[in-house]
Amino acid sequence: MAKPAKRDLMSDAPYGEYGRTATLISTPEGVILPFINASFGERLGALLIDFLIMAAIPIVLLIVWVILPMEHFKEDHKAASSIMQVLGLAAWFFVRSGYFIFFEMGPKAATPGKRALKLRVVAHDGGRLTPAAVFTRNALREVELYIPLGLILGGASGTGNPMLSLMAFLWALALVLLPLFNKQHARLGDFLAGTRVIHMPKASLSYDLADLEGDARIGLTFTPEQLAYGEMELQVLEQVLRERKPAVMRAVADKIKARISWQAPKNSADMPSDETFLRAYYGALRAWLEGKMLMGKRRKDKHEAALT
Repeated sequence: MAKPAKRDLMSDAPYGEYGRTATLISTPEGVILPFINASFGERLGALLIDFLIMAAIPIVLLIVWVILPMEHFKEDHKAASSIMQVLGLAAWFFVRSGYFIFFEMGPKAATPGKRALKLRVVAHDGGRLTPAAVFTRNALREVELYIPLGLILGGASGTGNPMLSLMAFLWALALVLLPLFNKQHARLGDFLAGTRVIHMPKASLSYDLADLEGDARIGLTFTPEQLAYGEMELQVLEQVLRERKPAVMRAVADKIKARISWQAPKNSADMPSDETFLRAYYGALRAWLEGKMLMGKRRKDKHEAALT
């Protein structure tokens, strides 16, 4: 018997305004949520910001080299040359290969350029963003941009084959413009790695998500064993509370209650609403994770071992 298709509980989300599109991603609890796709302009702007930062790295290294009191090394031209070569190679490796991977592997899953424009990378299937996916999407940048750019510059300087340079230009242009021709605004690296870049603005709230004053009066408390989720689920829960869609809150609350074996109050009058339950659980989970982070322990998602 075929499994019933998952229903999009947020089909009325107003993401179609201003030409916005959304990627439907299944949350860890099986609820489908639409995440706003980053636009082509936002992705291009983030890339330009990152390139400016990357270009500044060797300049900063040179300035540090000039102002540091290392006269005994600088007088020894051979030693100075060796140090500069090592620093230059390390900077080049980080700028070309490690910059995007380093930042996108972090908890924010975004480079400084993406963070400035409120973008982040997510797994298309709603799962955890793996190191393999981050490496793949950024390794493809060599094929999409760096290698063609080298061939184009070679042709422009007269040291390369003009026909090869033209082909490289057309190849790079087609791949750079690829996000304009698909609804998810994804580039080649995203398709092959199974990732997407989404826009996550900080919406203004009518209340503080962590304000549990009203919830404490009805005795909503959770044991450490019931706080069985990680940072990824906390972020999804925050978006659910920001959207405040009744159908979504009901589905997510039911999933959490079943997973943590939550016992409903005997008196039906004490039964919290779905929003109240989720707010209380959000506050308890956030406080629990932040407390563990102060002790140097992190839990990225529910699949990692429970924090003790």
